[in-house]
Amino acid sequence: MIVAELNQSLLRGGQRVPLRLLQQVLKECSRVLNVRKSESISIGFISSVQMKRLNREWRGKDRITDVLSFQLDGTQMKGEVLLNYAQAKRQAQEMNHRVRDEICFLIVHGVLHLYGHDHEKKTDAQKMFFLQEQILTALDIDSRL
Repeated sequence: MIVAELNQSLLRGGQRVPLRLLQQVLKECSRVLNVRKSESISIGFISSVQMKRLNREWRGKDRITDVLSFQLDGTQMKGEVLLNYAQAKRQAQEMNHRVRDEICFLIVHGVLHLYGHDHEKKTDAQKMFFLQEQILTALDIDSRL
């Protein structure tokens, strides 16, 4: 089972992800990814400035992104998923769905990256998006996000 340390210190009140919802998301990720033993990840929200800097440093893309995932080799933690709430909110508004659904989508997407899935090549993308759809559908979140 995937368990997470969650840092939401930048968020206020209703912006925060309820722990129960996070546990449901991680339980479904664990089921679909067939994670049987306890594995820890870190999930945190960072500012737009921080996100843009990390995206530029690690991916060579000088723009804000919604989620970044970093595998942490040689540690007790599997990896880290970083989210930008402001970007997630913009995307949710543009696509006319709930911000909470967008955040769940981004957590799932980030977790899949931590477990080695990618969408750079067409065949890899098909596999990753199939798993993503399975997880989101089980959570009753529109997988077309």
